[in-house]
Amino acid sequence: MNLFWNYITDLDHWKASEGIGQRLGEHVALSIGALLIATLIALPLGVAVGHSGKGDDLPILFGVLGRLLPPLGVFAYFAMKTETGSGPAFAMLILMGMAPIMSAGYAGVRLLDRPVIESARASGMVPMQILREIELPMAMPQLIAGVRRAAVAIVSMTAVAAYAGGKGLGRLIVDGQQPAVHDYGMVATGGVLIALLAVGLDRIIDGFGRSLVPPGLYATPSAALKEIQPRVAEPYAPSMSATPGY
Repeated sequence: MNLFWNYITDLDHWKASEGIGQRLGEHVALSIGALLIATLIALPLGVAVGHSGKGDDLPILFGVLGRLLPPLGVFAYFAMKTETGSGPAFAMLILMGMAPIMSAGYAGVRLLDRPVIESARASGMVPMQILREIELPMAMPQLIAGVRRAAVAIVSMTAVAAYAGGKGLGRLIVDGQQPAVHDYGMVATGGVLIALLAVGLDRIIDGFGRSLVPPGLYATPSAALKEIQPRVAEPYAPSMSATPGY
């Protein structure tokens, strides 16, 4: 902790050409840019597949690959096939961020209660009305959860991309371990700032998502626990009239 505090409170480490300020800005730009593009691509695809029921294999495949492929191995493979740097790393961040978003979009719409959808269809609503007025509002908590998972994953994988030549706070971790530098304060600063950035971005998305979710669908943890808490049965006390022999 002392190494981290001494490093981050030194103003020279913030003002340097490749210091904390520059690396933090690079990390934020890469993470938010990749998250926005991944959301714009994957969310409509997942929702469309879940709404139509056609092409179910696509979000399932993305979800499986997103869980099985190791980020460092993927970055290293594409770095060998293309080139090192933030360009290929940014493209891979987009692809790897699409997996949880597409899965959430598909599952959030596809797994809704079918009687609700059938009732809307029987009332004369066209498919686009059902999607806009019923499916999307009811699936919104799941969609927001998918974006939150992708945000945390992208922030952490941006640090891993530094091993393949990417920029961002991961450079502090990689460069701090070089034999010529050997600065554990730099390494600790990079790790702590990455964790804080991931938590902060997750909180921002969660706060914004609550404004999009219809009232009653975004249950708080205390409300959820209260809902599933078993009721304690009152002791049975039969009345005198109901007892045989009276």
